Amino acid sequence: MNLEMLTNRYANDPRCFKIVDGITLSEPQQIQLNGLHGSAAPFIVSAVFNHASAAQQNHLVILKDAEEAAYFHNTLENISSALNLFYFPSSFKNKKNYRLLNASHVMLRTECLTRFANPLSENRVGAIITYPEALFEKVVLPKTLSANIISIKQGDTIAPPAIYEKFVGYGFTRTDFVYEPRTICRSGRNPGYLFFRK
Repeated sequence: MNLEMLTNRYANDPRCFKIVDGITLSEPQQIQLNGLHGSAAPFIVSAVFNHASAAQQNHLVILKDAEEAAYFHNTLENISSALNLFYFPSSFKNKKNYRLLNASHVMLRTECLTRFANPLSENRVGAIITYPEALFEKVVLPKTLSANIISIKQGDTIAPPAIYEKFVGYGFTRTDFVYEPRTICRSGRNPGYLFFRK
């Protein structure tokens, strides 16, 4: 049995229809699934996520810990081929030191929050896969996040010195050479060129 046949079997299972009915009702429903093994949970979430009745809803999937959430996200992404699934990790490198930020995790969180704060259309944005520690962190208000986004499109005329100062204001460190995240430098030969890493 190939992946397509397996996903179709889940998608057409009456039990998955029942879950969709439960989550699309106006009043909250408590649904408990027992006896799931292996990748059954991601297949069920994929079937529910892609069901026509749930197509307008955003979904939040909370797993036990970071490892389980990352594995679940990866599996779900492979099963559903969906691009609108977001992994929402904790900002920190480990549980013991809350001063050491993980730059790639901060970027994943920002991307996720940005997409959900400013949906591109009236339809849903997608699904967030996360775990309790990541949800406990405070986040920026959508209005504040929207006000601080720098958007540059092809053909836009920009003023590099102003953008340089804006990045510095956002906490980027001025350096002579960009070698790590959250650093920015101006070209020595051409001050109009900026180099930075998110």
